[in-house]
Amino acid sequence: MMIQLQRWSRRALGSGLLLLLAACGGDGSVSGVSYSVGGQLTGLATGKSVVLQNNGKDDLTVNTNGGFTFARAVSANGTYAVTIRTQPAGQYCALTRASGTALGNVTDISLHCQDVSAAIIKPIYLADTYRADRAGLLAQANGRGAGGYSYLSGLVVSTSEYINLYVKDLATTYAWEALDLPSSAADLQAQLNAQGARGYAHSGFMTDGNTNSVYYVKDAQGLAPFTYELLPVQNSSAAFLSQANAQGARGFHLVGNFIIGGTTVAIYGKDSSSARYAYALQAPTGNAAPESFLVQANGQGQQGYRFFGEYVFSGDAGGQAFKNIYVKDTTQSATFDYKALAVTTGGSALVNQANGEGQSGYFYAGSMIFFPNGQSQPGVSRNLYGRPINCTGAVLCRASKQL
Repeated sequence: MMIQLQRWSRRALGSGLLLLLAACGGDGSVSGVSYSVGGQLTGLATGKSVVLQNNGKDDLTVNTNGGFTFARAVSANGTYAVTIRTQPAGQYCALTRASGTALGNVTDISLHCQDVSAAIIKPIYLADTYRADRAGLLAQANGRGAGGYSYLSGLVVSTSEYINLYVKDLATTYAWEALDLPSSAADLQAQLNAQGARGYAHSGFMTDGNTNSVYYVKDAQGLAPFTYELLPVQNSSAAFLSQANAQGARGFHLVGNFIIGGTTVAIYGKDSSSARYAYALQAPTGNAAPESFLVQANGQGQQGYRFFGEYVFSGDAGGQAFKNIYVKDTTQSATFDYKALAVTTGGSALVNQANGEGQSGYFYAGSMIFFPNGQSQPGVSRNLYGRPINCTGAVLCRASKQL
């Protein structure tokens, strides 16, 4: 079974240092030495242009596919962060390897553009035999991964049927590994970063009843390397927003909370893209009708926020404890829309429904239960689907989310 990340949901002086500081800029840059910043553009249509910025300034208009370089260089050991200021009309562009430290001339930034219609991902789903044992699941996931399908989760689809659900949403392949779960948060962070340096992103925590495992996935088109930080979990909504938005401004997004070694930690992950994240909290909708959730989720979606989940913050009083969390990539102009459909019975019915919605660009986001008449009354179950538009990246925009 899957060990879910906790969503708390209802359901180091002396004179030598002074000499070093005198030789370097306050940001670690080396005085008098500078390096250019640039990369390659592909996919831009004839007559179109895209405007880039570095470190929030130095506008660069690019209107031809091929190499591009900013006019202003950055100091050696100084940081660079390239973002898109203006998208080309009718197209959507995305950056990879767009930020870092200049240790030489930067030439490997990638900027790819595509027509807006092509930016809609159409996921394809399939169900396979339920496997919870490590060896069996790895064999199955790697077999499906070679064909371009990414493992999503094991699901109960009826009172007597379990399935493993897979999705194909890009022309890529996947390789999976599983390691024993470490006993401490420090050891877990070390494992996550060692795997991330190899190109394997965190995928989930599972147990087969005997062994607790951490699963990792490598995407042939991935955004490696991956970096992780484990921080103390925040129990109030204000403290959570402060932590999550500070991490998001550095390119780290919240993976989730996890209990390890008797303590709960917040796991944050970062890939090589230029993504920067912002978080927002909204009123809970678990005790409202599905339509109330959709009004909220679609309103947030039009502002670029994807629904992350409902959390309870024990440090907040009473009815203020529950919150819906939303997250956006501030470097994009993506939007999201949601729909809630009738629940299905059986793996075939779910796959048929998910594939039908996939043709319109909607990904299966799981089932949700709403209690419009209170927790004491039967709930209303729905299958939730979301559609990202003008969206790129593995964290917010794909059905087979990594990290």
